[in-house]
Amino acid sequence: MTPEQAHQSVTDVFDTIKSVVGEDGWDDDFESSWGSCPSVSDASQFSLYAARRSPLSDSPDAVAKRVAAPLEASGYDDVRVQHDTTLQPPRTVIGYPNGYNGGTANDGFGIQFQSGTNYAATIISGRCISGEPPKLGTPLNPSPTVAP
Repeated sequence: MTPEQAHQSVTDVFDTIKSVVGEDGWDDDFESSWGSCPSVSDASQFSLYAARRSPLSDSPDAVAKRVAAPLEASGYDDVRVQHDTTLQPPRTVIGYPNGYNGGTANDGFGIQFQSGTNYAATIISGRCISGEPPKLGTPLNPSPTVAP
């Protein structure tokens, strides 16, 4: 996988989530960055974290189920919709591939999403690729805090 493909797979998942939850209301300063891959040595990984603090179009359960459906249709089998009562307020959560907070696939890829009252957030860990991250200041790595 090329750096461009790894980057695109993360942004595709985020676009899918936004298409369900809503394009607006996401923090302008959401974080996306390249870094070392924790699960593969001598590899890099593109990751994204974003939060939305706006009313949801439906209940947290319904929104999470509607997020899971297109992810599964895109080939992410067994997207698990669960509930995390340790969060306050409790939230409906999605985890792929091993359930919420269940870790990533062997290649580093993973999706976490949570929805609650007037809140949604996601963490997407991209697939690890061989080598160093793209150079800071390039189109694939503009800065640690600038959206892709």
